[in-house]
Amino acid sequence: MMKKNRILIVDDEELIVELLENYFQSLNYEVQSAESAEDAIKFLQNGHTIDLIITDINLPGKSGIELLQIVRQLKPEVPVVLITGHKTLDFAISAIKNGATDFITKPFDLSNVRKVVEKILRFKNQSREREKIYEYVKYIKLNFEFPTNQIDPGIVANHLASMLLKAGFCAESEYNQYYLAFTETLVNAIEHGNLELSSTIKGSDFEKIAQFEQLREERLKDPRYGERKVYIAFEFNPELFSLNITDEGPGFDWRKYVSTNKVHTLNLKAHGRGFVFIRNVMDEVYFNEKGNSITLIKHRN
Repeated sequence: MMKKNRILIVDDEELIVELLENYFQSLNYEVQSAESAEDAIKFLQNGHTIDLIITDINLPGKSGIELLQIVRQLKPEVPVVLITGHKTLDFAISAIKNGATDFITKPFDLSNVRKVVEKILRFKNQSREREKIYEYVKYIKLNFEFPTNQIDPGIVANHLASMLLKAGFCAESEYNQYYLAFTETLVNAIEHGNLELSSTIKGSDFEKIAQFEQLREERLKDPRYGERKVYIAFEFNPELFSLNITDEGPGFDWRKYVSTNKVHTLNLKAHGRGFVFIRNVMDEVYFNEKGNSITLIKHRN
């Protein structure tokens, strides 16, 4: 039996809710409703699975647009359709630019609402099917070359860790440890490698952290530092993956902290939580001679 799609309708107008509820239930959808953004947020936070949200822009308390922003944080995979009157059409268009999937104008025709919903869910389901191709991957090799002032460590780390998740290399509960390990490694290459920012100047008090961030921004704008490259080589097969990250900085003397270029133990005080976390997540960690390149290797459990 096919799984029913679940829709959450958020509107304080009882007639609108009843109309949409009855209509979509007649089309074999599961329908939930909420009278306010606050009620909808509680519903989502309680772990309920929803495939699509239809919400009015004008709600008591938080607006539909505020609800949209919160949904993007709580459930970024859930599409949101806004109901709007002609007077608030500009708000709806603005909301599309900020993450809404589509909008419906009042007064609406139920058949047009159905077309919008079915189009969105069809695309969403096709996206799920496309992601399944990763389950059959035998080998992937990716190479990136980023200027330091253009790379976002979180985006790159998420892309690589998500690939491992989709390919079935790790469970959802393990995704975050790879994401954090990749992010830490990239941040080290950027800040301590290409930007030549020593961890000793960061400190722990607010003033020193602010000074560190100011110096970081200055060096990102300085071509001598900001235009240095970060090279990323990622190789994957169903049994293991390796991630090599190389910067154009001066490197560091890893011999002070490890006995060979393979990391067995690290001085926690010297390196902080980043390297210690990476060592505990990965099976193997290697440095090159110069100390400006690190390779992470993980075998499938």
